[in-house]
Amino acid sequence: MKLRIPTLLVVDHASNFIPELYNNLGLKKSLINSHIAYDVNILKMSKKIGSLLDSRVISAQYSRLIIDLNRGIEDPTLIPSISDKKIIPGNVLIARSNRTKRIKKIYNNYHLSIEELIRIKKIKLIISMHSFNPVFKNNIRKVEIGILSNKDRRYSDLLIKNIKNKGFHIGDNDPYKGDLINDTMYKHGLKNNILHTLIEIRNDLINSEKKINKISNFIAKSIKDIEKEASKFL
Repeated sequence: MKLRIPTLLVVDHASNFIPELYNNLGLKKSLINSHIAYDVNILKMSKKIGSLLDSRVISAQYSRLIIDLNRGIEDPTLIPSISDKKIIPGNVLIARSNRTKRIKKIYNNYHLSIEELIRIKKIKLIISMHSFNPVFKNNIRKVEIGILSNKDRRYSDLLIKNIKNKGFHIGDNDPYKGDLINDTMYKHGLKNNILHTLIEIRNDLINSEKKINKISNFIAKSIKDIEKEASKFL
């Protein structure tokens, strides 16, 4: 199933790691192990897809509560003081020096690493991987797999067309919109005219090894199936 198109899987919310000096940002451990801190099971799934396609995977090493790598520097939610109605005490009234430190040490290094991989491996396709909760603000989400896009919909449209009517409820820019200014796909895909998309998987579909294998194989096959069509854009 190896891809001929040099492909990079990006996992911005892969980890819930918070350095000890931040004292869990004042949160209970149960919250650090929940979706507000990271995208549950998305790293395991992304590695499986990367293995199936023989593609590169780059992933965050810190929780998005420390700094959200899928945001622009000027985005007010870059270092969130509230997430899913939960106050993040360690981020409230954060000192400018602390903010600058997180940007330099974590944010800049992460995005520079992506830039370097794109350059060295001559990446032609970037796929951002995320997971989402089945319930949000007391609303049940029917979407199971969301394909998010910005104004460059070339690859997303191919993928949506391929996976529709194959047993999953597919969302087009649902459950989220994919047009955040200076998010990862904007920064590395849109601005560089590199094919890109963002895939959101509802996390109850990947909460066991069996389910992870099922969805990983489905996504990997879908990506492989549209490779020939996608190559026309290169």
